[in-house]
Amino acid sequence: MTVSTQAQPNDLYSSSYLVDYYDLVATTSQSVDDASFYWKIYQDMKALRQCTHDDPFVLMDVGTGTGRVLHGLGRSATEANADFSNTEVLGVDNAAHMLEKAEKITTAPLKDNVTWINGSALDLEAVMRDRAHPKIDLLIFSIGSISHLSESGQPEIFLNQVSKVLRPGTGRAYVSIYDGSLLHKRKDIAFHQPKGVTEIQSKMFPHVLYRESNHRGDLEGNIKYVKFDLEAVNKEDQSILEKNDISMKMRQWEEDELVPLSTKTGVDFVESIRGAHETFYVFKR
Repeated sequence: MTVSTQAQPNDLYSSSYLVDYYDLVATTSQSVDDASFYWKIYQDMKALRQCTHDDPFVLMDVGTGTGRVLHGLGRSATEANADFSNTEVLGVDNAAHMLEKAEKITTAPLKDNVTWINGSALDLEAVMRDRAHPKIDLLIFSIGSISHLSESGQPEIFLNQVSKVLRPGTGRAYVSIYDGSLLHKRKDIAFHQPKGVTEIQSKMFPHVLYRESNHRGDLEGNIKYVKFDLEAVNKEDQSILEKNDISMKMRQWEEDELVPLSTKTGVDFVESIRGAHETFYVFKR
């Protein structure tokens, strides 16, 4: 591991330490088990398709990160004594360190059916261009991920890309917006800004603590900015192994704002499904 003690602007995906920290925070902050929801959708949809080895059911998880949702599907398959036969699973992300960890922790039955792909949500055509089975039956863009498409026009580009790769007629895309990403009528977004210093023990690196400090946030229009300092610290001698100035930019949404956006693209809105902490928006081609 390269040691870096100089602070630099960063996301939460650009080093092994950052990926490990992200997984620790995501695991504790997401109380909804969306993988079980997607497992039921997958089973119901696959039952309606005559899938074969030459014409498999294609499932894509966009913004897969370290494969949280797909690993959850794998656990559900194990519990149900099922498998992913005649299913092609694709985990797509634009962060190489995320995908490296996703592949490293993959186990059966997912292991034999999944491909981890470095690609962009804004260019799904490129992801699928040279694949033997280029049309997707079930596309997942799970909790909060669409908020990363914060630049003007990016959500529309994403939905248009979905229209290019989704199987016509029967294919479905499930795009989730987390309640914490909604703009409320008072427009005052609550920021998680703990005072002082917070320490989190790494599970991947037993000698490492992650030390958070200097939390701050702001809301400008529909963009939420969250910033904080994050250090990877050696517990034994308190030396700083890596120091990052985290800066995150996340789009916030009006309720059901995603629905009219789809009219500018090649997908049709099917329905919205209300979950415990999120809303799933379903689209077809």
